[in-house]
Amino acid sequence: MELIRPRLLSEGSAWHITSLSAVYLSQGLSGGTLFALTTYLVSIGASVTDISLLLSITMIPWTLKVFLGPIIDSFTFSRFGRRRFWVLISQIAMIIAVLPMVFIEVTEVNLILISLLTAHNAFVAVSDIAIDALAADSLKENQLGNANGFMWGSKTLGRGIGMALATSIFFNYGVNWGYLILIIMMSLTFLFPLFSKELAHKAGFDGQSYQDRLSISDLIKGISLSILNRNAAAAIIFMLFSNIAYGIFDVIYNEFYMKVLGWTGEEIGLLRPIGMWIGGLIGLAAGVLSLYLGKRPLLIFFLSSQILLFFILGSFSFETSRLLASSVLIGIDAFDAGFMVLIFSILMALCVTQTSATNFGIFMGFGNISALIGNNLAPVVLGSGNYSFAFFCAGISLIPCLLCAYYLTRSN
Repeated sequence: MELIRPRLLSEGSAWHITSLSAVYLSQGLSGGTLFALTTYLVSIGASVTDISLLLSITMIPWTLKVFLGPIIDSFTFSRFGRRRFWVLISQIAMIIAVLPMVFIEVTEVNLILISLLTAHNAFVAVSDIAIDALAADSLKENQLGNANGFMWGSKTLGRGIGMALATSIFFNYGVNWGYLILIIMMSLTFLFPLFSKELAHKAGFDGQSYQDRLSISDLIKGISLSILNRNAAAAIIFMLFSNIAYGIFDVIYNEFYMKVLGWTGEEIGLLRPIGMWIGGLIGLAAGVLSLYLGKRPLLIFFLSSQILLFFILGSFSFETSRLLASSVLIGIDAFDAGFMVLIFSILMALCVTQTSATNFGIFMGFGNISALIGNNLAPVVLGSGNYSFAFFCAGISLIPCLLCAYYLTRSN
């Protein structure tokens, strides 16, 4: 028992937070590698339509998290832990799904590439909802802000590492070697959940052990308690608009920086991770500062800054200084991490029942639908006007989040 106790996922211990963060780091490495791949593909001739297609289809599994939640809530093998079982299975499947990328030649966006990355993202989505549910179950409400800072900070750190490393490897040694390194790094992060032990009850409810199976009526009751209220409705609206801007940006920024500003793909791929690393630090700081300053002023500050940066980006031309262009590219990722940490802690606090995977999956499903909308809007708004119009639309899309943020933080 003494050997197991230090590896117990409870009370916000060092091992607890590190294990949660390690899974987020793994997801970040995967996402960063995909960012690097889109930059690489644009540099060898892929169009905005190609990148929109790739990102849109690989995003589909994330939008289906609302359907994954009930499965994760209702079925498990208790010997592995209610949530940890799904974390372990999904982490293994993530690695297997992307293994063919080590062997195939990648020169364009095609069906094989899209299929492999979509399958990989499906398992990343399962991992994401399982680890979010584990965090909601194993952390007390007063620990969520700080823990989410570490978790989201690890994800953005992973994105930065994944993008910087993959960019360097893709442009110098090829895509195959980049994905081999990704697999090795994901395998190392897998060791933390593998050697952990999960609580048999929700944090703060010691006398109520989890059921191995939940009935349909249990699911409906748990979902109703968490979702059918005004705060949850405001959270859903927030999430529905939260990622449209980022979805538009991710599709067109590579082409914009290369064609309009005259950058190379390698320059973009090595600079953007800096914003992700700074975002990791901001995310960590936001989690801690929210305990002292409150979530409202921080959330409104990050959202307002993000809107302003998109408007500034829309004013850029070939004459724009590299310092300003670099600062905005870095800032967009940095401020995104700040408001995501805060909204995640708010969402997790709303998941108060044994159906936390389903509840959180509903919230995140709307967030991922938001990104999918942005991915598909990008070619449309770019075709209707120009890059300036597209970035202006991105900024405008965040304004509903400002209104919802004020309401959501009224009682936090």
